[in-house]
Amino acid sequence: MNLQAITVTNLIGVTILVVLMISSYLVRQRKQLSDRVFSAMIFITIAACLSETVAFWIDGKSFTGASTLSAVLNTVLYAMNVSLSFMWCVYVDLRLYKQKSRLKKYYSRLAVPSAALIIALIPNLKWGYLFRIDENNVYHRQSLGYIYFFSVFIYLGLSVAVRYRYYKGSQKAKFFPIWMFIAPIIVGSTIQLLFYGISLVWCSIAIALAGTYMSLQNELSYIDPLTQLYNRNYLDHILADISSRCAHVGGIMIDIDFFKSINDMYGHSTGDKALINAAEIIRNAKPSKSVAVRFAGDEFIIITDAESEFELLNIEKSIRNHLNKFNLEDRADYQLSFSIGISLFNGKDTIDKFLSEMDDNMYLEKRKKHCRSTA
Repeated sequence: MNLQAITVTNLIGVTILVVLMISSYLVRQRKQLSDRVFSAMIFITIAACLSETVAFWIDGKSFTGASTLSAVLNTVLYAMNVSLSFMWCVYVDLRLYKQKSRLKKYYSRLAVPSAALIIALIPNLKWGYLFRIDENNVYHRQSLGYIYFFSVFIYLGLSVAVRYRYYKGSQKAKFFPIWMFIAPIIVGSTIQLLFYGISLVWCSIAIALAGTYMSLQNELSYIDPLTQLYNRNYLDHILADISSRCAHVGGIMIDIDFFKSINDMYGHSTGDKALINAAEIIRNAKPSKSVAVRFAGDEFIIITDAESEFELLNIEKSIRNHLNKFNLEDRADYQLSFSIGISLFNGKDTIDKFLSEMDDNMYLEKRKKHCRSTA
């Protein structure tokens, strides 16, 4: 094994994570549980990179306490491997569902295999059924030790299942780059699993954490923090793509009627809740393969694949049905009302005309309502 290459690889991993810790300082000040779990994964990976480097350097060396140190370091590395893969599952769930109650409900049971594997490391120090350190202080991986590698793959697979289930049942914006984390780890773990003496796992985890963090910054760029719909920046990106492809799409503009009255009567915090409720109605009513955007203060836009006005009118009908259901449930102190305008983009006209037509059609309905309210 090339000790210099192993040292350089792990130090690169440490450097990446130190830079990540510095660059993510402001995000971590939110002190959300998901951020704390992510920070814990970073610290564990830094410790693992350093521990593995020392373990390789003392492998086969003879000095007082060398065998004990080697056994302890490798035991800690096995434990950190299992712990980090379990923490990744927890992190994925927290990022997507944002519900601490789910941790007790599901992850108390999912933690059992992880805890059992960590506990099994203790008697291994005597019996050596997972790995052993021989009389020359040389590390030997045993057949049962492969269980720890496979447990990582199982937990990674569970995280994919959690993500799939969430997106299948949710219409929320999709910005969780799970493969950015998993792919480097699968490659690094597989190579290290097959060829002992190559150190790639912990550096690949460092790369995975950095890649995940950078990809998640798309949430700050493209997601409206209040409604969790896409924002104007993302709409511009979508419209530029549509224009370049001359694609045929439909657009629906939705404006909350008398929104200023809600703010004036109940306060801005209630106004924010009204926006959140409106976004929920739109999210639930729109087709799954469409994009919902918070266009302006109380204006929203849906971009959807549509070839005819009939398709858009069906979506509009779905929105009004969900709106009526919300009002009948009497969930708030206020009643919500929408003015809606539709438009088709045929790939020939300009995007500005597409948006203006939606806006004009929406204001036709809005003016009628305001005229009736002042009559």
